[in-house]
Amino acid sequence: MIDVELVSEINDHLIAEFRLSSKLKWEKINKGYTNENYTIKKSNGSPLAVCKIFIDDEIYLPKERFDREVCALENNSENIAPRILYQKNSKILVYNYVEGIGLHQLTPKLIDIKYIKNTLDILHSVSISKRKSLKSEVTSFYYEIAKRYQKSKLAYPQKLIDSLQTLAHQQEELLDIYSESLSYVHGDLIPPNLIYKNNKITLIDWEFSRPELVFFDYQYLNYYARAHNLSIEIEIESDLQLFYNDLIDVLERLWRYGYLLKNKKIDYSI
Repeated sequence: MIDVELVSEINDHLIAEFRLSSKLKWEKINKGYTNENYTIKKSNGSPLAVCKIFIDDEIYLPKERFDREVCALENNSENIAPRILYQKNSKILVYNYVEGIGLHQLTPKLIDIKYIKNTLDILHSVSISKRKSLKSEVTSFYYEIAKRYQKSKLAYPQKLIDSLQTLAHQQEELLDIYSESLSYVHGDLIPPNLIYKNNKITLIDWEFSRPELVFFDYQYLNYYARAHNLSIEIEIESDLQLFYNDLIDVLERLWRYGYLLKNKKIDYSI
């Protein structure tokens, strides 16, 4: 459970921020596989904010995920992301509640690929001057993740680790060929993370945001749209589609293997 003193501290901050006169209610969000999340509501039951506690993980370290999400929200909150309301100890993050409905819950007639593509175009807009320095961050990310899987006590399947290392090496060649498409990606574009309202899409859960080729986001959404039986697809070249489908598949298999083995517990206090 979340620390009582922390709840009180966050409540006081939000009440002052929004000039509220009544107490706030907390409701745990049970959906999802990582972290501990709460919806913070006004006394009338309307959602005000989301509190996210980053849980421990030996592969995707909590502080790294926290830093990525904070950086992404700071850079994108004016357009396509929530606004940070409170943060503490590189483990606690509160941002405004995003009203709308998840992409996976939309009726087919409301799903227009142009709104999705426009949102991703905003995200992937980055100055040319930054692209060169981002290249090393892309390759080091995958090699470091492979190294952590290799050293893990959970004995991840060696075949999957080898595949990840091979794909990381292939990625270096793609970075040279498609250097103009190097940017920052969301990194976890599952349909529930795309919130739709009034022909606008807001993205949530940015903890895997990082430098990458934009095609990662395109194919990640394609990959999980199929899993949710959504008839949407962002078109990319066939060779890139095959590569990123393989990369995403290996990453997802490794992550799920670890998730099924670990008994995740929250142990956090001020």
